[in-house]
Amino acid sequence: MKKLRCAVIGCGRIGCGFDDYESTNIRTHAGSYFKNNETELVALCDIDKQKLKKYGKKYGIKNLYTDTETMFKKEKPEIISICTLVETHLMLVKQAAKYGTRGIFLEKPASDSLGNMKKVLTICKKKKISLQVDHQRRFSPFYHSIKKFLFEKKLGEIQYSNVYYGAGIANTGTHIFDLLRLFFGDVKTIQAKKSSNKSKFSHDPNLDVQIKFMNNITTNMIGIDLNHYGICEVDIFGTLGRIRINLINDKIEYFTSSSSNPLSYKNLISTKINIKNSEKSSIMLGLQNLVDNIKKNSPLLSTGEDGYKALELIISSIKSSNTNKKYEFPLKDKSYKIKSK
Repeated sequence: MKKLRCAVIGCGRIGCGFDDYESTNIRTHAGSYFKNNETELVALCDIDKQKLKKYGKKYGIKNLYTDTETMFKKEKPEIISICTLVETHLMLVKQAAKYGTRGIFLEKPASDSLGNMKKVLTICKKKKISLQVDHQRRFSPFYHSIKKFLFEKKLGEIQYSNVYYGAGIANTGTHIFDLLRLFFGDVKTIQAKKSSNKSKFSHDPNLDVQIKFMNNITTNMIGIDLNHYGICEVDIFGTLGRIRINLINDKIEYFTSSSSNPLSYKNLISTKINIKNSEKSSIMLGLQNLVDNIKKNSPLLSTGEDGYKALELIISSIKSSNTNKKYEFPLKDKSYKIKSK
């Protein structure tokens, strides 16, 4: 079986580095290509020569580049991972299209502006490039099982939901926005203010955000200072109970309302719930989904359009925190630019 030739552009944390800290669970693009039976990691590209040397040795890769154009010309990868700063994404997609790349595994946020993301989508459609955005919870059966649980009304009607997150509205918020869209559908309005709990990234603040979905479900996103401890949770209250999801370790707590004394309120009691996760990491599942799309035309789980809508929510939140206005969708301003860390 001929393997697909793959390359990673950007050898930082998600590109290569996260696997330095965990020996069993693959968390990087490079590790995913290396472990997948249908892909061959043929090249790494980064402006940092020390990273290239380190990860070239780790994965046994001799084709190491500091220039993307040269890498594309010589290696002609069939799949690339773009793990670079957000303002470089459009340029790299253009290069990939020029040299016949078939699939792109694109890090989040998907672009630095809606206008540039529109260009990314147009290029990929024209050149028939499969575009997968790395919103990893879309690849996990755990979160699709929760979506099914909610859709089947096992929690009853949704009353409200809260999210606790940190490390910036673009960096972490993009994952939250995408997951909430997976659970609740498209957004009607958004309003935000700057959080009193700081993000460690000066250009990517924590914001407190109120989201109203088309189905009238309301969610509050609340910024937390992660310098004190890590937390990333979704807490959903239905008429029949409550679920609390830890997005860091993919664990869920389920509570149902108990029978009660007529003179008192019902109580929530902890209840077992049969929602399990895959043994494979989400990023490995995402790569396999991209490979299956290229080879078998299987539907992508995290499309460029999903990436566009998450970016739209990031930008509208930032604009709202600056203007104190509520924003509706689709967002008209396509030129506003964000930065990534």
